[in-house]
Amino acid sequence: MALTSTGWNGMARLHFDKSRYRTDKDRIRFRQEKPDKAAVADRLKARAAELGLRQGDIAQIIDIPKTTMGRIWKGENLPDAAILFGLAALIERPVRWLLFGDETHDLASPDSRNVTLPAYDFGAIGSDGRGPATGVMTIDRDWIAHRLELDDRTWMTNMPNDLLDDIAAKGDWLICGDIEPRLDMLSDGRIYLLLLNGQAIVRRVSLEPDAYLLSVSGDRLPPIRITRGKISTDEKNLLPLARVLGVVGLTVT
Repeated sequence: MALTSTGWNGMARLHFDKSRYRTDKDRIRFRQEKPDKAAVADRLKARAAELGLRQGDIAQIIDIPKTTMGRIWKGENLPDAAILFGLAALIERPVRWLLFGDETHDLASPDSRNVTLPAYDFGAIGSDGRGPATGVMTIDRDWIAHRLELDDRTWMTNMPNDLLDDIAAKGDWLICGDIEPRLDMLSDGRIYLLLLNGQAIVRRVSLEPDAYLLSVSGDRLPPIRITRGKISTDEKNLLPLARVLGVVGLTVT
């Protein structure tokens, strides 16, 4: 009798728990909000603007068709699971934030100690702009905050050579700040990223009364002398793009 009683009690308890589970599941399903496509697109575009990323940049970096990215960007589609986590990782925001604007209880929350800057390939920089971003670089926020003032014009690119080896080695990352493309924005002794005859170069700029001197470290190359003046052909071929604000060096161990 005891065995029978225990058996029936067990079955009754199992049935009760199962019914309660179904009730809770229905309630959870009913309460779960659905992501709003337009709101997801707005959050994505706002965060992309903070990082200096364009729609095409994102498609290229996470390796999806531009048409797919376009529909997400316009709020026509939601990112599916295959895209969602890569997209959230790229913009360094939690998946739940991207879907619902909520950062709580999400293990993918970004580390508040870091700041993220878009990175561009130096070889792609030209008269048409910087080209698409190749990724993002994460830097310790405390380290950079004591040295630089960052805004949406700040970005990074790889040092293409070691011609300024007292500043950066080849492969180091230059932290750049956009400036107006005007020669009167140049300051004496500063390091700049410039376009010279359509080619991107990194040089130290020295100001003379009648010329700009673009130099490298030591005597490795003679300075490039650009005559100053309204009718100077040389001057027309020189275009400032950004000032080098700092360098993130690579250490090989």
